[in-house]
Amino acid sequence: MDVVLGVDVGGTKSRAVLLGPDLSVVARDEVPTSTSERADPGLAASHALAHRLHDRALEQGHHIAGVGIGVPEYVRGGLLHSDLVLAWTVQPGELFADIAPVTVESDVRCGALAETVLGAGRDSTSMLYASIGTGISSSFVVGGHVWEGHRGEAIALGELPIDRDLEPGIAHTLEEFASGSAIARRYARATGQQVSGAREVLALAEGRDPRARAIVESAASAIGAALAWAVYLVDPQVVVLGGGLGSAGGWWTEQISDRYQRLSRPSPPPLLPAECGADSGAIGAALASFADLGLLD
Repeated sequence: MDVVLGVDVGGTKSRAVLLGPDLSVVARDEVPTSTSERADPGLAASHALAHRLHDRALEQGHHIAGVGIGVPEYVRGGLLHSDLVLAWTVQPGELFADIAPVTVESDVRCGALAETVLGAGRDSTSMLYASIGTGISSSFVVGGHVWEGHRGEAIALGELPIDRDLEPGIAHTLEEFASGSAIARRYARATGQQVSGAREVLALAEGRDPRARAIVESAASAIGAALAWAVYLVDPQVVVLGGGLGSAGGWWTEQISDRYQRLSRPSPPPLLPAECGADSGAIGAALASFADLGLLD
């Protein structure tokens, strides 16, 4: 059968799925992408991951009809900048074309599309999707259409400013203060101890490490406040929290929800977990390819 390959290129790892014509996941895989500087030099790790799933599809008798690539960058047709998250040297539309026709999209819009078609936003007329992971971004969906904005840049929740007194001289934006990379960095600065990533800090916070708990609480508070203000602006029917950390659950997301509820108007839109979980970006990338191929209703 025809399948579509979706790749979610991330700052710490890339995930890939094969999506069948019934929109079910046929196979999945992932690979680390983090380096000492920007992620995935030349997109080599993600390209190798795509070929690994391509070979698996062939072994199972499938034909790959298209490839969707989600990237943590500004996208309008292709990547708009070369100095942000990924250490790319060739446009992914060119690099992955050796597999099948390629669709390139912002990773957060991919996640929003997955939740609109298959997840927590499928019964809503409007949705604000927020992705919390290595970075922080968002996408707004109205009537099933993921809104790009005039320049394709309507994704920058993480660029919202925060009170500079929270971390003087270091963090000026929500992403610099509350993303996964920021949480790990802040804990290392506070303790002198290196950690494997934000999830380790979250686990320490749940174990009542006081310094970890203070960092996680402040990050959750900042995210909850940003979501409340975003709701004031666009008034969606639902808010969906996704991304690797946004899908983590537990005490961390309870703190985000508490802050969101306290700062919102009465009866705010429900704050829902992404039903596609950490796969939402890869699934949404595949759905974007389906749409370009004219196979998505």
